[in-house]
Amino acid sequence: MMEGMVSIIVDSRESKSNIPNLLKSMNINVIFKFLEIGDYIINPETAVERKSVNDFVHSLFDGRLFHQIEQLSSSYVNAFLVIEGNYNKVEFYVRNPKAIQCAIASLLMNYKVKLVNSSSEDETALFLYCLLNVAPSKKDKYFIKHAKKKDFFGQQVYLISSLPGIGYKTAVNLLKHFGTPKNIFLASVEELSKVPGVGLKRARMIRLILDTNVELYERFFEKLSE
Repeated sequence: MMEGMVSIIVDSRESKSNIPNLLKSMNINVIFKFLEIGDYIINPETAVERKSVNDFVHSLFDGRLFHQIEQLSSSYVNAFLVIEGNYNKVEFYVRNPKAIQCAIASLLMNYKVKLVNSSSEDETALFLYCLLNVAPSKKDKYFIKHAKKKDFFGQQVYLISSLPGIGYKTAVNLLKHFGTPKNIFLASVEELSKVPGVGLKRARMIRLILDTNVELYERFFEKLSE
């Protein structure tokens, strides 16, 4: 691999499509792996599941879809589902298109997956290219702006809201529940998940951020690339 090239981990089964070749033509280093979760790994926090409209419909009715998306959204903070093809023709696959809309609504509400409709493999490849280019680089991955002068409680809220997926409101909930930032940092996944606005997925990511050695974290993506 040439120095400076951006890499993407691709499920080996995606080699049947033209997307890996399109990514290579965009100067992306494609690394094939057998992936149990997702089809494309952008970085340790971001992954993409790709489905044609036909496969999306069939996976919905054979039970695969919700299981796959549950695994994807539980494993990655940024979980994307790309539905590729003419979405307007979904009525050709099912008698009741409303069932598809209800399934999509359920996915978005219950699993917080980000839905993207792509018209073709070219458009999917372009979307992946854009994801790779907007993902944080190593030099700014751990960059946190210094807080402006705030009141004491405001500084605590600012500190807690820097945790992954935690906004102002949830930070306040965490402080009210645990009392101090120290107690939050020492809380287990189960304890964190019970706080309104956190949930199991964010709780796991919080513990991952707090417990993972920075060097091991940097090597996570490199290990996948071997």
